[in-house]
Amino acid sequence: MAILLAGCASAPPRGPQAGSDKQAQRPGAIAQAIRKQLAAAPTNADPTRAALLRFYRQRDDAPAWFDTETYEPGPAGARLLDYLEHIDTQGLSRRDYIGSTDWAALQTPGARPPAALAHQDVALSRAFMQLAHDINRGRVRDASIRSDWRHHAADDNYRQRLTAAVHDDDPGRILDALQPAHARYRQLAAALAQYRAIQASGGWPRIAAGPTLRAGMHDPRIAALRQRLRIGGDLGDAPATAGSADRYTPRLEDAVRHFQRRHGLHADGRVGPNTLTALDVPVAARIDTLKLNLERWRWMPDDFGARYIAVNIPGFSLKAVDHGTTALAMKVIVGGTYNNRATPVFADRMRYLIFRPFWNVPHHIAVDEIIPHAQRDPQYMARHDFQIVRAFGPNATPLAITPEHLQAVVAGRLQVRQAGGPDNALGLVKFMFPNRYAVYLHSTPADQLFNRDQRDLSHGCVRVARPLALARFALAGRDDWDATRIERAMHQGQRQRVNLARPLPVYLMYWTAFVNADGVNFRRDLYGRDLRLARALAALPTDRRSASAPTH
Repeated sequence: MAILLAGCASAPPRGPQAGSDKQAQRPGAIAQAIRKQLAAAPTNADPTRAALLRFYRQRDDAPAWFDTETYEPGPAGARLLDYLEHIDTQGLSRRDYIGSTDWAALQTPGARPPAALAHQDVALSRAFMQLAHDINRGRVRDASIRSDWRHHAADDNYRQRLTAAVHDDDPGRILDALQPAHARYRQLAAALAQYRAIQASGGWPRIAAGPTLRAGMHDPRIAALRQRLRIGGDLGDAPATAGSADRYTPRLEDAVRHFQRRHGLHADGRVGPNTLTALDVPVAARIDTLKLNLERWRWMPDDFGARYIAVNIPGFSLKAVDHGTTALAMKVIVGGTYNNRATPVFADRMRYLIFRPFWNVPHHIAVDEIIPHAQRDPQYMARHDFQIVRAFGPNATPLAITPEHLQAVVAGRLQVRQAGGPDNALGLVKFMFPNRYAVYLHSTPADQLFNRDQRDLSHGCVRVARPLALARFALAGRDDWDATRIERAMHQGQRQRVNLARPLPVYLMYWTAFVNADGVNFRRDLYGRDLRLARALAALPTDRRSASAPTH
Protein backbone atom coordinates (compact mmCIF):
# COMPACT_ATOMS: atom_id res chain seq x y z
CA MET A 1 0.00 0.00 0.00
CA ALA A 2 2.82 2.39 0.86
CA ILE A 3 4.39 1.75 -2.49
CA LEU A 4 1.08 2.38 -4.20
CA LEU A 5 0.55 5.67 -2.34
CA ALA A 6 4.04 6.79 -3.16
CA GLY A 7 3.40 6.06 -6.79
CA CYS A 8 0.19 8.08 -6.72
CA ALA A 9 1.83 11.02 -4.98
CA SER A 10 4.56 11.22 -7.60
CA ALA A 11 2.16 11.28 -10.59
CA PRO A 12 2.39 14.64 -12.51
CA PRO A 13 -0.69 16.91 -12.50
CA ARG A 14 -2.72 17.14 -15.69
CA GLY A 15 -3.46 20.14 -17.91
CA PRO A 16 -1.55 23.27 -18.84
CA GLN A 17 -0.52 23.90 -15.20
CA ALA A 18 1.76 20.83 -15.26
CA GLY A 19 5.11 21.49 -13.69
CA SER A 20 7.29 19.68 -16.21
CA ASP A 21 10.09 21.51 -18.04
CA LYS A 22 8.16 21.02 -21.26
CA GLN A 23 5.09 22.80 -19.87
CA ALA A 24 7.18 25.50 -18.25
CA GLN A 25 8.73 26.29 -21.62
CA ARG A 26 5.32 26.63 -23.32
CA PRO A 27 5.04 30.48 -23.19
CA GLY A 28 8.40 30.69 -24.90
CA ALA A 29 7.27 28.18 -27.49
CA ILE A 30 4.14 30.22 -28.16
CA ALA A 31 6.15 33.44 -28.59
CA GLN A 32 8.42 31.64 -31.01
CA ALA A 33 5.40 30.29 -32.88
CA ILE A 34 3.88 33.79 -33.13
CA ARG A 35 7.12 35.16 -34.57
CA LYS A 36 7.17 32.32 -37.06
CA GLN A 37 3.53 32.91 -37.96
CA LEU A 38 4.14 36.63 -38.65
CA ALA A 39 7.22 35.87 -40.72
CA ALA A 40 5.42 33.31 -42.88
CA ALA A 41 3.78 35.66 -45.40
CA PRO A 42 5.84 37.86 -47.75
CA THR A 43 5.48 41.55 -46.93
CA ASN A 44 3.81 42.41 -50.26
CA ALA A 45 1.17 39.72 -49.73
CA ASP A 46 0.17 40.82 -46.22
CA PRO A 47 -0.25 44.59 -45.81
CA THR A 48 -1.05 44.15 -42.09
CA ARG A 49 2.19 42.27 -41.40
CA ALA A 50 4.30 45.29 -40.42
CA ALA A 51 1.61 46.63 -38.09
CA LEU A 52 1.14 43.21 -36.50
CA LEU A 53 4.89 42.79 -36.03
CA ARG A 54 5.01 46.06 -34.10
CA PHE A 55 1.93 45.12 -32.09
CA TYR A 56 3.31 41.74 -31.00
CA ARG A 57 6.82 43.12 -30.45
CA GLN A 58 5.32 45.51 -27.89
CA ARG A 59 3.84 42.46 -26.17
CA ASP A 60 7.11 40.46 -26.31
CA ASP A 61 5.24 38.21 -28.75
CA ALA A 62 2.77 37.07 -26.07
CA PRO A 63 -0.71 36.06 -27.29
CA ALA A 64 -3.27 38.87 -27.35
CA TRP A 65 -6.55 36.97 -27.30
CA PHE A 66 -5.75 33.79 -25.36
CA ASP A 67 -5.38 33.30 -21.64
CA THR A 68 -1.75 32.48 -20.84
CA GLU A 69 -2.77 29.96 -18.16
CA THR A 70 -5.62 28.06 -19.83
CA TYR A 71 -4.54 28.72 -23.43
CA GLU A 72 -8.19 29.24 -24.33
CA PRO A 73 -9.72 32.57 -25.48
CA GLY A 74 -9.58 35.11 -22.67
CA PRO A 75 -12.20 37.83 -21.99
CA ALA A 76 -11.11 39.99 -24.93
CA GLY A 77 -10.89 36.99 -27.23
CA ALA A 78 -14.33 35.71 -26.23
CA ARG A 79 -15.86 39.15 -26.82
CA LEU A 80 -14.19 39.48 -30.22
CA LEU A 81 -15.48 36.06 -31.25
CA ASP A 82 -18.98 37.08 -30.17
CA TYR A 83 -18.69 40.35 -32.13
CA LEU A 84 -17.58 38.48 -35.24
CA GLU A 85 -20.45 36.03 -34.85
CA HIS A 86 -22.95 38.91 -34.99
CA ILE A 87 -21.20 41.16 -37.51
CA ASP A 88 -23.95 40.40 -40.04
CA THR A 89 -26.08 42.97 -38.17
CA GLN A 90 -23.91 45.59 -39.90
CA GLY A 91 -24.23 43.99 -43.30
CA LEU A 92 -20.79 42.33 -43.10
CA SER A 93 -19.88 38.66 -43.12
CA ARG A 94 -17.77 36.90 -40.52
CA ARG A 95 -16.37 34.67 -43.28
CA ASP A 96 -14.56 37.69 -44.76
CA TYR A 97 -12.48 37.99 -41.59
CA ILE A 98 -12.16 34.46 -40.19
CA GLY A 99 -12.30 31.45 -42.49
CA SER A 100 -14.51 28.47 -41.71
CA THR A 101 -11.60 26.23 -40.67
CA ASP A 102 -10.15 28.81 -38.27
CA TRP A 103 -13.64 29.59 -36.95
CA ALA A 104 -14.29 25.93 -36.14
CA ALA A 105 -10.92 25.66 -34.38
CA LEU A 106 -11.62 28.79 -32.34
CA GLN A 107 -14.94 27.32 -31.19
CA THR A 108 -13.25 24.10 -30.00
CA PRO A 109 -12.58 24.15 -26.24
CA GLY A 110 -9.37 22.99 -24.66
CA ALA A 111 -5.69 23.91 -24.69
CA ARG A 112 -4.00 24.34 -28.06
CA PRO A 113 -0.50 23.38 -29.21
CA PRO A 114 1.76 26.45 -29.52
CA ALA A 115 1.63 26.54 -33.34
CA ALA A 116 -2.17 26.33 -33.41
CA LEU A 117 -2.58 28.94 -30.69
CA ALA A 118 -0.18 31.32 -32.46
CA HIS A 119 -2.00 30.88 -35.75
CA GLN A 120 -5.39 31.57 -34.17
CA ASP A 121 -4.15 34.53 -32.14
CA VAL A 122 -2.59 36.24 -35.15
CA ALA A 123 -5.70 35.45 -37.20
CA LEU A 124 -7.86 37.24 -34.61
CA SER A 125 -5.54 40.25 -34.54
CA ARG A 126 -5.56 40.47 -38.31
CA ALA A 127 -9.35 40.10 -38.34
CA PHE A 128 -9.71 42.92 -35.80
CA MET A 129 -7.56 45.30 -37.83
CA GLN A 130 -9.33 44.52 -41.08
CA LEU A 131 -12.74 44.73 -39.44
CA ALA A 132 -11.87 48.04 -37.77
CA HIS A 133 -10.92 49.48 -41.14
CA ASP A 134 -13.95 48.11 -42.94
CA ILE A 135 -16.44 49.31 -40.31
CA ASN A 136 -14.86 52.74 -40.35
CA ARG A 137 -14.06 53.26 -44.04
CA GLY A 138 -15.78 50.49 -46.01
CA ARG A 139 -14.55 47.38 -47.75
CA VAL A 140 -14.29 48.64 -51.34
CA ARG A 141 -11.26 50.74 -52.24
CA ASP A 142 -11.71 50.73 -56.02
CA ALA A 143 -11.96 54.38 -57.13
CA SER A 144 -14.14 53.41 -60.09
CA ILE A 145 -16.71 51.99 -57.65
CA ARG A 146 -16.22 54.09 -54.54
CA SER A 147 -17.56 57.62 -54.55
CA ASP A 148 -15.18 60.58 -54.65
CA TRP A 149 -15.96 62.21 -51.28
CA ARG A 150 -13.83 65.18 -50.32
CA HIS A 151 -13.04 66.58 -46.87
CA HIS A 152 -12.62 63.00 -45.63
CA ALA A 153 -10.73 62.45 -42.40
CA ALA A 154 -7.43 60.59 -42.60
CA ASP A 155 -7.46 56.86 -41.89
CA ASP A 156 -7.27 55.99 -38.22
CA ASN A 157 -4.38 54.15 -36.58
CA TYR A 158 -5.96 50.72 -36.27
CA ARG A 159 -2.91 49.22 -34.54
CA GLN A 160 -3.51 51.58 -31.63
CA ARG A 161 -7.16 50.50 -31.64
CA LEU A 162 -6.01 46.89 -31.50
CA THR A 163 -3.81 47.63 -28.49
CA ALA A 164 -6.68 49.41 -26.73
CA ALA A 165 -9.12 46.58 -27.47
CA VAL A 166 -6.81 43.98 -25.91
CA HIS A 167 -5.89 46.18 -22.97
CA ASP A 168 -9.51 47.04 -22.14
CA ASP A 169 -10.85 43.52 -22.76
CA ASP A 170 -13.62 45.18 -24.82
CA PRO A 171 -13.00 44.99 -28.59
CA GLY A 172 -16.72 45.47 -29.28
CA ARG A 173 -16.71 48.92 -27.72
CA ILE A 174 -13.69 49.93 -29.79
CA LEU A 175 -15.24 48.60 -33.01
CA ASP A 176 -18.65 50.14 -32.34
CA ALA A 177 -16.99 53.53 -31.90
CA LEU A 178 -15.65 53.22 -35.46
CA GLN A 179 -19.11 52.86 -37.03
CA PRO A 180 -20.46 55.82 -39.00
CA ALA A 181 -21.94 58.23 -36.46
CA HIS A 182 -24.87 59.14 -38.71
CA ALA A 183 -28.39 58.25 -37.59
CA ARG A 184 -29.21 57.13 -41.15
CA TYR A 185 -26.64 54.34 -40.84
CA ARG A 186 -28.19 53.07 -37.61
CA GLN A 187 -31.65 53.25 -39.19
CA LEU A 188 -30.49 51.14 -42.12
CA ALA A 189 -28.90 48.61 -39.76
CA ALA A 190 -32.23 48.35 -37.91
CA ALA A 191 -34.01 47.91 -41.25
CA LEU A 192 -31.60 45.10 -42.12
CA ALA A 193 -32.51 43.31 -38.87
CA GLN A 194 -36.20 43.79 -39.68
CA TYR A 195 -35.88 42.31 -43.16
CA ARG A 196 -33.72 39.44 -41.93
CA ALA A 197 -36.47 38.60 -39.45
CA ILE A 198 -38.97 38.58 -42.32
CA GLN A 199 -36.67 36.26 -44.26
CA ALA A 200 -36.30 33.93 -41.27
CA SER A 201 -40.09 33.72 -41.03
CA GLY A 202 -40.41 32.61 -44.64
CA GLY A 203 -40.45 35.91 -46.53
CA TRP A 204 -43.56 37.19 -48.29
CA PRO A 205 -45.82 35.71 -50.97
CA ARG A 206 -45.62 36.57 -54.64
CA ILE A 207 -48.62 38.19 -56.27
CA ALA A 208 -49.70 36.42 -59.45
CA ALA A 209 -49.85 38.38 -62.70
CA GLY A 210 -53.21 39.62 -63.85
CA PRO A 211 -55.30 42.72 -64.44
CA THR A 212 -54.53 45.91 -62.53
CA LEU A 213 -55.99 45.71 -59.03
CA ARG A 214 -57.94 48.75 -57.88
CA ALA A 215 -60.40 49.81 -55.20
CA GLY A 216 -63.71 47.98 -55.19
CA MET A 217 -62.49 44.92 -57.13
CA HIS A 218 -62.93 41.31 -56.06
CA ASP A 219 -59.99 39.10 -57.05
CA PRO A 220 -58.53 35.90 -55.54
CA ARG A 221 -55.06 37.54 -55.68
CA ILE A 222 -56.11 40.15 -53.13
CA ALA A 223 -55.66 37.72 -50.21
CA ALA A 224 -51.97 37.33 -51.14
CA LEU A 225 -51.68 41.10 -51.63
CA ARG A 226 -53.12 41.67 -48.18
CA GLN A 227 -50.61 39.23 -46.65
CA ARG A 228 -47.71 40.78 -48.59
CA LEU A 229 -48.53 44.29 -47.38
CA ARG A 230 -49.01 43.14 -43.79
CA ILE A 231 -45.62 41.39 -43.71
CA GLY A 232 -43.93 44.44 -45.24
CA GLY A 233 -45.46 46.74 -42.64
CA ASP A 234 -47.70 48.70 -45.00
CA LEU A 235 -50.94 47.22 -43.68
CA GLY A 236 -51.80 47.00 -39.99
CA ASP A 237 -52.41 43.73 -38.21
CA ALA A 238 -56.19 44.13 -37.98
CA PRO A 239 -57.81 41.14 -39.74
CA ALA A 240 -59.95 41.59 -42.81
CA THR A 241 -63.63 41.96 -42.09
CA ALA A 242 -66.08 39.26 -43.13
CA GLY A 243 -66.38 39.04 -46.88
CA SER A 244 -63.45 41.41 -47.56
CA ALA A 245 -60.59 38.89 -47.85
CA ASP A 246 -60.71 39.04 -51.66
CA ARG A 247 -62.05 42.60 -51.93
CA TYR A 248 -59.91 45.67 -52.63
CA THR A 249 -61.03 47.82 -49.71
CA PRO A 250 -60.21 51.52 -49.11
CA ARG A 251 -57.92 50.42 -46.27
CA LEU A 252 -56.03 48.15 -48.64
CA GLU A 253 -55.82 50.98 -51.17
CA ASP A 254 -54.19 53.21 -48.53
CA ALA A 255 -51.70 50.44 -47.76
CA VAL A 256 -50.80 50.15 -51.44
CA ARG A 257 -50.22 53.93 -51.60
CA HIS A 258 -47.92 53.64 -48.60
CA PHE A 259 -45.98 50.86 -50.31
CA GLN A 260 -45.76 52.93 -53.50
CA ARG A 261 -44.37 55.95 -51.66
CA ARG A 262 -41.72 53.76 -50.03
CA HIS A 263 -40.63 52.51 -53.44
CA GLY A 264 -40.70 55.77 -55.39
CA LEU A 265 -43.73 54.74 -57.45
CA HIS A 266 -46.75 56.74 -58.55
CA ALA A 267 -48.97 56.56 -55.45
CA ASP A 268 -52.31 55.95 -57.16
CA GLY A 269 -53.33 53.06 -54.89
CA ARG A 270 -53.52 50.63 -57.81
CA VAL A 271 -51.46 47.50 -58.35
CA GLY A 272 -50.36 47.84 -61.96
CA PRO A 273 -47.27 46.34 -63.62
CA ASN A 274 -44.68 48.59 -61.89
CA THR A 275 -46.17 48.13 -58.43
CA LEU A 276 -46.57 44.39 -58.97
CA THR A 277 -42.91 44.12 -59.97
CA ALA A 278 -41.85 45.94 -56.79
CA LEU A 279 -44.12 43.80 -54.62
CA ASP A 280 -42.62 40.62 -56.03
CA VAL A 281 -38.97 41.50 -55.37
CA PRO A 282 -37.78 38.75 -52.96
CA VAL A 283 -36.87 39.75 -49.43
CA ALA A 284 -33.34 38.40 -50.04
CA ALA A 285 -32.85 40.99 -52.80
CA ARG A 286 -34.03 43.76 -50.48
CA ILE A 287 -31.55 42.55 -47.85
CA ASP A 288 -28.74 42.75 -50.42
CA THR A 289 -29.73 46.33 -51.26
CA LEU A 290 -29.68 47.30 -47.59
CA LYS A 291 -26.19 45.82 -47.21
CA LEU A 292 -24.90 47.74 -50.24
CA ASN A 293 -26.18 51.02 -48.84
CA LEU A 294 -24.64 50.30 -45.43
CA GLU A 295 -21.34 49.95 -47.27
CA ARG A 296 -21.89 53.33 -48.92
CA TRP A 297 -22.45 54.95 -45.53
CA ARG A 298 -18.97 53.82 -44.49
CA TRP A 299 -17.54 55.97 -47.28
CA MET A 300 -19.25 59.10 -45.99
CA PRO A 301 -17.42 61.98 -44.31
CA ASP A 302 -17.59 61.87 -40.54
CA ASP A 303 -19.19 65.32 -40.61
CA PHE A 304 -21.19 66.78 -43.50
CA GLY A 305 -20.89 70.30 -42.09
CA ALA A 306 -23.24 72.57 -40.17
CA ARG A 307 -25.07 73.56 -43.36
CA TYR A 308 -25.08 71.47 -46.52
CA ILE A 309 -27.08 70.36 -49.55
CA ALA A 310 -27.62 66.63 -50.21
CA VAL A 311 -29.03 65.19 -53.44
CA ASN A 312 -30.17 61.57 -53.60
CA ILE A 313 -29.86 60.74 -57.30
CA PRO A 314 -32.04 57.57 -57.43
CA GLY A 315 -34.55 59.27 -55.12
CA PHE A 316 -34.83 62.35 -57.39
CA SER A 317 -34.73 64.47 -54.25
CA LEU A 318 -32.77 67.27 -52.59
CA LYS A 319 -32.65 68.44 -49.02
CA ALA A 320 -30.89 71.43 -47.50
CA VAL A 321 -29.79 70.88 -43.92
CA ASP A 322 -29.10 73.57 -41.36
CA HIS A 323 -27.52 72.38 -38.08
CA GLY A 324 -29.17 68.98 -38.20
CA THR A 325 -32.60 70.21 -39.32
CA THR A 326 -33.94 69.79 -42.84
CA ALA A 327 -34.63 73.40 -43.76
CA LEU A 328 -35.72 72.66 -47.32
CA ALA A 329 -36.75 69.63 -49.39
CA MET A 330 -37.66 69.42 -53.07
CA LYS A 331 -37.86 67.26 -56.16
CA VAL A 332 -35.00 67.22 -58.64
CA ILE A 333 -34.32 65.99 -62.16
CA VAL A 334 -31.08 64.05 -62.69
CA GLY A 335 -29.08 62.73 -65.61
CA GLY A 336 -30.50 60.21 -68.02
CA THR A 337 -29.53 56.55 -68.15
CA TYR A 338 -28.18 56.64 -71.71
CA ASN A 339 -25.44 58.32 -73.76
CA ASN A 340 -23.22 58.99 -70.71
CA ARG A 341 -25.75 61.38 -69.18
CA ALA A 342 -25.59 59.91 -65.67
CA THR A 343 -25.17 62.43 -62.87
CA PRO A 344 -21.83 61.70 -61.16
CA VAL A 345 -21.58 60.84 -57.47
CA PHE A 346 -19.22 63.19 -55.65
CA ALA A 347 -18.97 66.10 -53.21
CA ASP A 348 -17.73 69.66 -53.55
CA ARG A 349 -18.45 73.15 -52.22
CA MET A 350 -20.84 75.67 -53.71
CA ARG A 351 -19.13 79.05 -53.99
CA TYR A 352 -21.37 81.34 -56.01
CA LEU A 353 -24.67 81.70 -57.88
CA ILE A 354 -25.28 83.04 -61.37
CA PHE A 355 -28.62 84.69 -62.05
CA ARG A 356 -29.93 84.65 -65.63
CA PRO A 357 -26.96 82.53 -66.75
CA PHE A 358 -25.79 81.84 -70.25
CA TRP A 359 -25.98 78.19 -71.22
CA ASN A 360 -22.70 77.24 -72.84
CA VAL A 361 -23.95 74.40 -75.00
CA PRO A 362 -21.65 71.34 -75.04
CA HIS A 363 -20.39 70.61 -78.54
CA HIS A 364 -22.14 67.27 -78.87
CA ILE A 365 -25.49 68.77 -77.88
CA ALA A 366 -25.03 71.66 -80.30
CA VAL A 367 -24.18 69.29 -83.15
CA ASP A 368 -26.80 66.62 -82.36
CA GLU A 369 -29.74 68.70 -81.19
CA ILE A 370 -29.45 72.39 -82.18
CA ILE A 371 -27.64 72.74 -85.49
CA PRO A 372 -30.01 70.33 -87.35
CA HIS A 373 -33.01 72.49 -86.28
CA ALA A 374 -31.17 75.68 -87.27
CA GLN A 375 -30.31 74.29 -90.70
CA ARG A 376 -33.98 73.50 -91.35
CA ASP A 377 -35.39 76.68 -89.78
CA PRO A 378 -33.39 79.95 -90.16
CA GLN A 379 -35.34 81.54 -87.28
CA TYR A 380 -34.88 78.65 -84.85
CA MET A 381 -31.81 80.01 -83.04
CA ALA A 382 -33.15 83.56 -82.68
CA ARG A 383 -36.49 82.25 -81.47
CA HIS A 384 -34.77 80.26 -78.71
CA ASP A 385 -32.10 82.89 -77.87
CA PHE A 386 -29.21 80.77 -79.15
CA GLN A 387 -26.06 82.65 -80.15
CA ILE A 388 -22.87 81.73 -81.97
CA VAL A 389 -19.64 82.95 -80.33
CA ARG A 390 -15.95 82.46 -80.92
CA ALA A 391 -15.37 81.31 -77.32
CA PHE A 392 -17.42 81.01 -74.17
CA GLY A 393 -17.31 83.92 -71.77
CA PRO A 394 -19.73 86.46 -70.33
CA ASN A 395 -18.36 89.20 -72.60
CA ALA A 396 -18.27 87.18 -75.84
CA THR A 397 -19.70 89.01 -78.88
CA PRO A 398 -22.45 87.11 -80.74
CA LEU A 399 -21.83 86.43 -84.45
CA ALA A 400 -24.33 86.37 -87.28
CA ILE A 401 -26.32 83.15 -87.75
CA THR A 402 -25.11 82.06 -91.18
CA PRO A 403 -24.72 78.65 -92.85
CA GLU A 404 -20.96 79.15 -92.73
CA HIS A 405 -20.99 79.81 -89.02
CA LEU A 406 -23.26 76.82 -88.42
CA GLN A 407 -20.74 74.63 -90.23
CA ALA A 408 -17.96 76.15 -88.14
CA VAL A 409 -19.85 75.09 -85.02
CA VAL A 410 -20.04 71.53 -86.36
CA ALA A 411 -16.29 71.64 -87.07
CA GLY A 412 -15.60 72.85 -83.53
CA ARG A 413 -14.23 76.26 -84.51
CA LEU A 414 -17.18 78.21 -83.04
CA GLN A 415 -19.46 77.67 -80.04
CA VAL A 416 -23.17 77.90 -79.30
CA ARG A 417 -24.60 79.49 -76.18
CA GLN A 418 -28.08 80.45 -75.04
CA ALA A 419 -28.72 83.91 -73.61
CA GLY A 420 -30.12 84.25 -70.12
CA GLY A 421 -33.86 84.50 -69.71
CA PRO A 422 -37.04 82.55 -69.00
CA ASP A 423 -36.47 80.14 -71.92
CA ASN A 424 -32.86 79.36 -71.03
CA ALA A 425 -32.29 75.62 -70.50
CA LEU A 426 -30.57 76.39 -67.20
CA GLY A 427 -33.53 78.41 -65.99
CA LEU A 428 -33.03 81.63 -64.09
CA VAL A 429 -30.32 80.65 -61.61
CA LYS A 430 -27.32 78.35 -61.57
CA PHE A 431 -25.71 77.09 -58.34
CA MET A 432 -21.98 76.76 -58.92
CA PHE A 433 -19.54 74.39 -57.24
CA PRO A 434 -16.75 74.16 -59.86
CA ASN A 435 -15.77 70.53 -60.41
CA ARG A 436 -14.08 68.29 -62.94
CA TYR A 437 -17.43 66.92 -64.12
CA ALA A 438 -18.82 70.35 -65.13
CA VAL A 439 -21.99 69.43 -63.23
CA TYR A 440 -24.03 71.85 -61.12
CA LEU A 441 -27.53 72.58 -59.84
CA HIS A 442 -29.83 74.87 -61.81
CA SER A 443 -33.46 75.76 -62.35
CA THR A 444 -35.40 74.90 -65.51
CA PRO A 445 -38.19 76.37 -67.62
CA ALA A 446 -39.72 72.88 -67.97
CA ASP A 447 -41.44 72.79 -64.57
CA GLN A 448 -43.97 70.24 -65.78
CA LEU A 449 -41.29 67.54 -65.72
CA PHE A 450 -41.33 67.56 -61.92
CA ASN A 451 -44.77 65.95 -62.08
CA ARG A 452 -43.17 62.73 -63.30
CA ASP A 453 -42.22 60.00 -60.85
CA GLN A 454 -39.12 58.91 -62.80
CA ARG A 455 -37.06 62.03 -63.44
CA ASP A 456 -33.82 60.87 -65.06
CA LEU A 457 -34.15 63.41 -67.87
CA SER A 458 -31.17 65.80 -67.86
CA HIS A 459 -27.80 65.74 -69.58
CA GLY A 460 -26.09 65.21 -66.20
CA CYS A 461 -26.73 68.37 -64.19
CA VAL A 462 -29.36 68.49 -61.44
CA ARG A 463 -32.46 70.60 -62.08
CA VAL A 464 -34.18 71.85 -58.93
CA ALA A 465 -37.91 72.38 -58.43
CA ARG A 466 -37.68 75.34 -56.02
CA PRO A 467 -34.82 77.54 -57.19
CA LEU A 468 -35.89 80.66 -55.29
CA ALA A 469 -36.00 78.80 -51.96
CA LEU A 470 -32.64 77.14 -52.65
CA ALA A 471 -31.07 80.48 -53.58
CA ARG A 472 -32.28 81.94 -50.29
CA PHE A 473 -30.72 78.99 -48.41
CA ALA A 474 -27.44 79.30 -50.29
CA LEU A 475 -27.18 83.08 -49.78
CA ALA A 476 -27.84 82.93 -46.03
CA GLY A 477 -25.31 85.21 -44.39
CA ARG A 478 -25.57 87.76 -47.20
CA ASP A 479 -27.81 90.35 -45.54
CA ASP A 480 -27.90 92.35 -48.77
CA TRP A 481 -29.65 89.48 -50.58
CA ASP A 482 -33.19 88.97 -49.35
CA ALA A 483 -36.01 87.11 -51.13
CA THR A 484 -37.15 90.24 -52.99
CA ARG A 485 -33.73 90.99 -54.41
CA ILE A 486 -33.16 87.34 -55.34
CA GLU A 487 -36.46 87.18 -57.23
CA ARG A 488 -35.73 90.44 -59.01
CA ALA A 489 -32.30 89.18 -60.08
CA MET A 490 -33.93 86.03 -61.47
CA HIS A 491 -36.54 87.86 -63.56
CA GLN A 492 -34.90 91.16 -64.51
CA GLY A 493 -31.64 92.49 -65.86
CA GLN A 494 -28.57 90.75 -67.18
CA ARG A 495 -26.37 87.91 -66.07
CA GLN A 496 -25.14 88.43 -62.51
CA ARG A 497 -22.70 86.49 -60.34
CA VAL A 498 -23.15 86.53 -56.55
CA ASN A 499 -20.63 84.95 -54.19
CA LEU A 500 -21.84 83.04 -51.15
CA ALA A 501 -20.97 84.33 -47.67
CA ARG A 502 -19.09 81.07 -47.15
CA PRO A 503 -18.64 77.86 -49.18
CA LEU A 504 -21.56 75.44 -48.87
CA PRO A 505 -20.91 71.66 -49.10
CA VAL A 506 -22.90 69.85 -51.78
CA TYR A 507 -23.19 66.06 -51.83
CA LEU A 508 -24.50 64.19 -54.85
CA MET A 509 -25.27 60.79 -53.34
CA TYR A 510 -26.60 57.44 -54.50
CA TRP A 511 -29.00 55.85 -52.02
CA THR A 512 -31.14 52.97 -53.25
CA ALA A 513 -32.24 52.20 -49.68
CA PHE A 514 -32.92 54.66 -46.88
CA VAL A 515 -35.32 55.26 -44.00
CA ASN A 516 -37.74 58.18 -43.64
CA ALA A 517 -41.12 58.87 -42.02
CA ASP A 518 -42.74 56.26 -44.30
CA GLY A 519 -40.34 53.56 -43.14
CA VAL A 520 -37.78 51.65 -45.20
CA ASN A 521 -37.52 53.03 -48.74
CA PHE A 522 -36.10 51.40 -51.86
CA ARG A 523 -35.33 53.01 -55.19
CA ARG A 524 -34.45 51.71 -58.63
CA ASP A 525 -30.74 51.15 -59.32
CA LEU A 526 -30.79 53.95 -61.85
CA TYR A 527 -27.24 53.68 -63.20
CA GLY A 528 -26.35 50.10 -62.24
CA ARG A 529 -24.12 51.26 -59.39
CA ASP A 530 -25.63 48.66 -57.04
CA LEU A 531 -24.75 45.93 -59.50
CA ARG A 532 -21.15 47.14 -59.86
CA LEU A 533 -20.73 47.49 -56.10
CA ALA A 534 -22.12 43.99 -55.49
CA ARG A 535 -19.66 42.58 -58.02
CA ALA A 536 -16.75 44.47 -56.46
CA LEU A 537 -17.62 43.13 -53.00
CA ALA A 538 -17.99 39.59 -54.32
CA ALA A 539 -14.59 39.83 -56.01
CA LEU A 540 -12.74 40.75 -52.81
CA PRO A 541 -10.52 37.85 -51.71
CA THR A 542 -11.69 35.86 -48.71
CA ASP A 543 -8.09 35.53 -47.52
CA ARG A 544 -7.66 39.16 -46.50
CA ARG A 545 -3.88 38.80 -46.27
CA SER A 546 -3.80 39.27 -50.05
CA ALA A 547 -6.24 42.20 -49.99
CA SER A 548 -5.71 45.87 -49.46
CA ALA A 549 -5.65 46.44 -45.72
CA PRO A 550 -4.56 49.04 -43.16
CA THR A 551 -0.84 49.25 -42.47
CA HIS A 552 -0.84 51.66 -39.52
